[in-house]
Amino acid sequence: MSDSPSTIDSELAARVARGDRQAETTFVRRHQRAVTLVLQTRVQPDRVHDLIQETFIVVIERMRDNGIHDPNRIGGFLRQTAINLANSERRKHQRQRTDTDNDSIEVVVDEALSPADSHEFEELVTLITQLMDELPMERDRDLLHRYLVVGEDKMALCREYGLSSEHFDRVLHRARVRLKDLLDKRRGGR
Repeated sequence: MSDSPSTIDSELAARVARGDRQAETTFVRRHQRAVTLVLQTRVQPDRVHDLIQETFIVVIERMRDNGIHDPNRIGGFLRQTAINLANSERRKHQRQRTDTDNDSIEVVVDEALSPADSHEFEELVTLITQLMDELPMERDRDLLHRYLVVGEDKMALCREYGLSSEHFDRVLHRARVRLKDLLDKRRGGR
Protein backbone atom coordinates (compact mmCIF):
# COMPACT_ATOMS: atom_id res chain seq x y z
CA MET A 1 0.00 0.00 0.00
CA SER A 2 1.30 3.46 -0.92
CA ASP A 3 2.01 5.97 1.81
CA SER A 4 1.24 9.03 -0.31
CA PRO A 5 -0.28 12.00 1.57
CA SER A 6 -3.69 11.42 -0.01
CA THR A 7 -3.61 7.72 0.91
CA ILE A 8 -2.71 8.53 4.51
CA ASP A 9 -5.52 11.14 4.66
CA SER A 10 -7.97 8.66 3.13
CA GLU A 11 -7.08 6.07 5.75
CA LEU A 12 -7.39 8.66 8.53
CA ALA A 13 -10.78 9.77 7.17
CA ALA A 14 -12.04 6.20 7.20
CA ARG A 15 -10.85 5.72 10.78
CA VAL A 16 -12.41 9.03 11.88
CA ALA A 17 -15.70 8.01 10.27
CA ARG A 18 -15.58 4.83 12.39
CA GLY A 19 -15.14 6.95 15.57
CA ASP A 20 -11.38 6.52 16.07
CA ARG A 21 -10.32 9.44 18.32
CA GLN A 22 -6.64 8.60 17.85
CA ALA A 23 -7.09 9.12 14.09
CA GLU A 24 -8.58 12.56 14.79
CA THR A 25 -5.55 13.50 16.88
CA THR A 26 -3.19 12.20 14.20
CA PHE A 27 -5.07 14.14 11.53
CA VAL A 28 -4.84 17.38 13.54
CA ARG A 29 -1.14 16.93 14.22
CA ARG A 30 -0.52 16.09 10.58
CA HIS A 31 -2.18 19.26 9.25
CA GLN A 32 -1.95 21.79 12.08
CA ARG A 33 1.11 23.57 10.72
CA ALA A 34 -0.41 24.03 7.26
CA VAL A 35 -3.69 25.34 8.68
CA THR A 36 -1.76 27.71 10.95
CA LEU A 37 0.14 29.11 7.97
CA VAL A 38 -3.06 29.63 5.99
CA LEU A 39 -4.72 31.47 8.87
CA GLN A 40 -1.71 33.56 9.96
CA THR A 41 -1.77 35.40 6.65
CA ARG A 42 -5.49 36.11 6.83
CA VAL A 43 -6.56 36.97 10.39
CA GLN A 44 -5.38 38.84 13.45
CA PRO A 45 -2.82 36.90 15.52
CA ASP A 46 -5.15 36.68 18.53
CA ARG A 47 -7.77 34.82 16.40
CA VAL A 48 -5.47 32.23 14.77
CA HIS A 49 -5.70 29.63 17.57
CA ASP A 50 -9.50 29.77 17.75
CA LEU A 51 -9.88 29.50 13.99
CA ILE A 52 -7.49 26.55 13.84
CA GLN A 53 -9.76 24.75 16.29
CA GLU A 54 -12.90 25.74 14.38
CA THR A 55 -11.36 24.52 11.12
CA PHE A 56 -10.58 21.10 12.53
CA ILE A 57 -13.99 20.85 14.20
CA VAL A 58 -15.75 21.49 10.87
CA VAL A 59 -13.58 19.07 8.91
CA ILE A 60 -13.61 16.28 11.50
CA GLU A 61 -17.39 16.53 11.86
CA ARG A 62 -17.65 16.23 8.09
CA MET A 63 -15.34 13.21 8.17
CA ARG A 64 -17.43 11.61 10.95
CA ASP A 65 -20.55 12.02 8.83
CA ASN A 66 -18.79 10.58 5.78
CA GLY A 67 -19.50 13.93 4.15
CA ILE A 68 -16.23 14.10 2.27
CA HIS A 69 -16.90 12.42 -1.05
CA ASP A 70 -13.30 12.16 -2.23
CA PRO A 71 -10.93 11.45 0.68
CA ASN A 72 -8.01 12.23 -1.65
CA ARG A 73 -9.10 15.89 -1.51
CA ILE A 74 -9.16 16.25 2.27
CA GLY A 75 -6.12 18.52 2.28
CA GLY A 76 -7.81 20.93 -0.13
CA PHE A 77 -11.06 20.78 1.81
CA LEU A 78 -9.18 21.53 5.03
CA ARG A 79 -7.37 24.49 3.44
CA GLN A 80 -10.56 25.90 1.93
CA THR A 81 -12.41 25.52 5.23
CA ALA A 82 -9.67 27.54 6.97
CA ILE A 83 -9.87 30.21 4.26
CA ASN A 84 -13.66 30.37 4.49
CA LEU A 85 -13.55 30.75 8.27
CA ALA A 86 -10.90 33.47 7.93
CA ASN A 87 -13.06 35.31 5.38
CA SER A 88 -16.05 35.01 7.67
CA GLU A 89 -13.96 36.34 10.55
CA ARG A 90 -12.93 39.38 8.48
CA ARG A 91 -16.54 40.09 7.51
CA LYS A 92 -17.60 39.74 11.14
CA HIS A 93 -14.84 42.12 12.23
CA GLN A 94 -15.92 44.69 9.64
CA ARG A 95 -19.54 44.46 10.78
CA GLN A 96 -18.49 45.02 14.40
CA ARG A 97 -16.47 48.16 13.75
CA THR A 98 -17.48 50.87 16.17
CA ASP A 99 -16.61 53.99 14.23
CA THR A 100 -19.72 55.94 13.32
CA ASP A 101 -20.88 57.40 10.07
CA ASN A 102 -23.98 59.49 10.75
CA ASP A 103 -25.15 59.35 7.13
CA SER A 104 -25.11 55.54 7.24
CA ILE A 105 -27.00 55.51 10.52
CA GLU A 106 -29.79 57.63 9.05
CA VAL A 107 -30.10 55.30 6.06
CA VAL A 108 -30.27 52.25 8.32
CA VAL A 109 -32.92 53.84 10.50
CA ASP A 110 -34.98 54.85 7.46
CA GLU A 111 -34.83 51.36 5.96
CA ALA A 112 -35.48 49.44 9.17
CA LEU A 113 -38.34 46.95 9.11
CA SER A 114 -41.36 47.44 11.29
CA PRO A 115 -41.68 44.92 14.14
CA ALA A 116 -44.37 43.02 12.21
CA ASP A 117 -42.31 42.96 9.01
CA SER A 118 -39.25 41.94 10.98
CA HIS A 119 -41.14 39.02 12.55
CA GLU A 120 -42.46 37.93 9.15
CA PHE A 121 -38.95 38.14 7.69
CA GLU A 122 -37.54 35.99 10.52
CA GLU A 123 -40.26 33.39 9.95
CA LEU A 124 -39.45 33.33 6.23
CA VAL A 125 -35.73 32.87 6.92
CA THR A 126 -36.51 29.99 9.28
CA LEU A 127 -38.81 28.37 6.72
CA ILE A 128 -36.26 28.71 3.91
CA THR A 129 -33.53 27.23 6.12
CA GLN A 130 -35.78 24.25 6.89
CA LEU A 131 -36.65 23.84 3.22
CA MET A 132 -32.99 23.92 2.22
CA ASP A 133 -32.47 20.93 4.51
CA GLU A 134 -35.32 19.13 2.72
CA LEU A 135 -33.82 19.47 -0.76
CA PRO A 136 -33.27 15.94 -2.10
CA MET A 137 -29.85 16.58 -3.64
CA GLU A 138 -26.98 17.03 -1.19
CA ARG A 139 -25.09 19.20 -3.67
CA ASP A 140 -28.05 21.61 -3.87
CA ARG A 141 -28.22 21.86 -0.08
CA ASP A 142 -24.49 22.32 0.24
CA LEU A 143 -24.10 24.89 -2.55
CA LEU A 144 -27.07 27.00 -1.46
CA HIS A 145 -25.90 27.04 2.14
CA ARG A 146 -22.24 27.64 1.44
CA TYR A 147 -22.73 30.22 -1.31
CA LEU A 148 -25.82 32.12 -0.14
CA VAL A 149 -25.73 31.72 3.64
CA VAL A 150 -22.04 31.41 4.48
CA GLY A 151 -20.91 33.55 1.54
CA GLU A 152 -18.12 31.31 0.31
CA ASP A 153 -16.23 32.33 -2.79
CA LYS A 154 -17.77 31.15 -6.06
CA MET A 155 -14.45 30.21 -7.64
CA ALA A 156 -13.42 28.18 -4.60
CA LEU A 157 -16.71 26.27 -4.78
CA CYS A 158 -16.21 25.76 -8.53
CA ARG A 159 -12.79 24.25 -7.88
CA GLU A 160 -14.07 22.03 -5.08
CA TYR A 161 -16.97 20.71 -7.16
CA GLY A 162 -15.05 20.62 -10.43
CA LEU A 163 -17.46 23.05 -12.11
CA SER A 164 -16.84 25.82 -14.61
CA SER A 165 -18.21 29.24 -13.67
CA GLU A 166 -21.06 28.86 -16.17
CA HIS A 167 -21.93 25.35 -14.98
CA PHE A 168 -21.87 26.60 -11.36
CA ASP A 169 -24.41 29.29 -12.32
CA ARG A 170 -26.69 26.68 -13.90
CA VAL A 171 -26.41 24.34 -10.91
CA LEU A 172 -27.10 27.20 -8.50
CA HIS A 173 -30.06 28.38 -10.59
CA ARG A 174 -31.60 24.89 -10.63
CA ALA A 175 -31.07 24.56 -6.87
CA ARG A 176 -32.80 27.92 -6.32
CA VAL A 177 -35.69 26.85 -8.54
CA ARG A 178 -36.09 23.61 -6.57
CA LEU A 179 -36.00 25.59 -3.31
CA LYS A 180 -38.59 28.05 -4.63
CA ASP A 181 -40.82 25.15 -5.68
CA LEU A 182 -40.63 23.73 -2.15
CA LEU A 183 -41.40 27.18 -0.73
CA ASP A 184 -44.39 27.62 -3.04
CA LYS A 185 -45.74 24.17 -2.10
CA ARG A 186 -45.29 24.88 1.60
CA ARG A 187 -46.96 28.29 1.40
CA GLY A 188 -49.79 26.83 -0.69
CA GLY A 189 -50.34 24.16 1.97
CA ARG A 190 -50.90 26.71 4.73
